[in-house]
Amino acid sequence: MKKIFIILVALFLSLNISAQKRGKKVKEPVYTVTPQEAMAAYDFKLAEEILEHQIADLTRKKQPTIHEEALLEAARKSQMKLHATEQVTFIDSIILPKKQVLQQIKLSKECGTIMNYADFFKAGKHDGTLFLNELGNRIVYSEPNQKGHLRLKEKSLIGGEWQMETQLKGFDEEEEDNFNFPFMQTDGITMYYAAECEESLGGYDIFMTRYDADNGQFLAPENIGMPFNSPANDYLMVIDEEQQLGWFVTDRNQPADTVCLYTFIPTETRRIYNEQELGAKKLAAMARISSIKDTWKDMNAVNAAKKRLAEARQGTKNEAKKRDFTFVINDFRTCYTLQDFKDPLAQQKAKIWLETQKEYDAKAAELASLRAKYAAMNEVQRVQIAAQIRLTETRIELNK
Repeated sequence: MKKIFIILVALFLSLNISAQKRGKKVKEPVYTVTPQEAMAAYDFKLAEEILEHQIADLTRKKQPTIHEEALLEAARKSQMKLHATEQVTFIDSIILPKKQVLQQIKLSKECGTIMNYADFFKAGKHDGTLFLNELGNRIVYSEPNQKGHLRLKEKSLIGGEWQMETQLKGFDEEEEDNFNFPFMQTDGITMYYAAECEESLGGYDIFMTRYDADNGQFLAPENIGMPFNSPANDYLMVIDEEQQLGWFVTDRNQPADTVCLYTFIPTETRRIYNEQELGAKKLAAMARISSIKDTWKDMNAVNAAKKRLAEARQGTKNEAKKRDFTFVINDFRTCYTLQDFKDPLAQQKAKIWLETQKEYDAKAAELASLRAKYAAMNEVQRVQIAAQIRLTETRIELNK
């Protein structure tokens, strides 16, 4: 009997505690920032936590979560990009109205020209840029389709007239995507542009792609990641290989219609920060470019780049480039010296071509001299040099 009584008392106490637990509310987490503010601070883990909580709450209330889910996806992508932040040396930054950006980018003549769409076509209110190659016979630009979404197009100048435009191929386009601000490098293959699409971290992001001449289209574009891209809008990427300077434009942390133009030192090899050595907070600071001085590791390189930038702004490096010959590779690349051929094999073949060309020119000059003499000679003298003229003509034909 005593055992039964003890069991009943224990059961009663257990039920009472369970009832108290059911009646006690779980304390909800309190966040002092919005998901957008957390992302702007590059605290993507916190943004993800807040958004997951918001989505769960909205789901319980049977309310739509489309906006929150899109932000959550952006936070997760941003977190992945953060781990692969590239080491970039920035040497200058200018805050200015968006419409004044192109005036501050001083490109070498060999790199072509960037201009506003409206300035080139003398019509329309399209807020975008256009790239004109060095030869002035091809343009790449963006233009709205019938639904108002921007697509990349090109035109060629033939016989003094611009031909019908064609849309660039190789882009996996969704209906709502926008593509703008194209820039082609001097290799005639590499193109940078900005896109507002599923692969963007937020707004416009900068992408890079290369042209595949065999298939006549561009390869799958790649988001170039941080520090160039951010949860804000990142617009224009320009690299001047002649001056070894690069520029890109972003509106992160800026009021409406205002942007920051960064100047950096371009590199051939992409290197990322070591997160374990740097630490999470420092990595986030480098990714959002909180201080350009923090990127200065080689002061000799920084000072040299600053000098090149000053010369570019003053126009002191706009003198005519040395030109030993003119060799047009494609619409976006022309070589004038052997050093302009980047590939060693191409440089060697160009050297052989130059030697052959010199030999051809010498023989052509010799032939012209013989023909001039032939015209002034009598019949007997002409017979004497006729064989030499025919031999020289044969040699020239073989060298063509």
